[in-house]
Amino acid sequence: MNGKILLLSGAVLASMPVTSASGSGGGGKGGDGNLVAMEAIAVPIVDGAKLLGTLHFTLVLEAHDAEAAARIAADMPGLRSEALLAGAEFSRLRASPFLAVDARRLAHDLTEALHHRDEGIDRALLVEVSAKAS
Repeated sequence: MNGKILLLSGAVLASMPVTSASGSGGGGKGGDGNLVAMEAIAVPIVDGAKLLGTLHFTLVLEAHDAEAAARIAADMPGLRSEALLAGAEFSRLRASPFLAVDARRLAHDLTEALHHRDEGIDRALLVEVSAKAS
């Protein structure tokens, strides 16, 4: 196998309905069911002038409430751009197609970047992440 694949999905996330707009929270807690899916993203893994591989990841954004989820869905092109920038920075500094991806650090970096763009985003949940050699 050319790369390490790390799939991150739990029974809880898999059982929650993911929509492109929003879900309704139960019990009045923020973040319950307010999930917005983002299309898969791929960024190059570059070392100097050499293309070593590609970092692939899929995100689900956890919104604070239904109103924030609707706003996030409407701003998806801008949020996707922000995620691409954060993913490219992570791949440039911390990714290798020959090592496991530090998914916790990637999720943290993506959460910070996306929360900076829209404060209604509580977390960026990594559903799938992998690094593959070219």
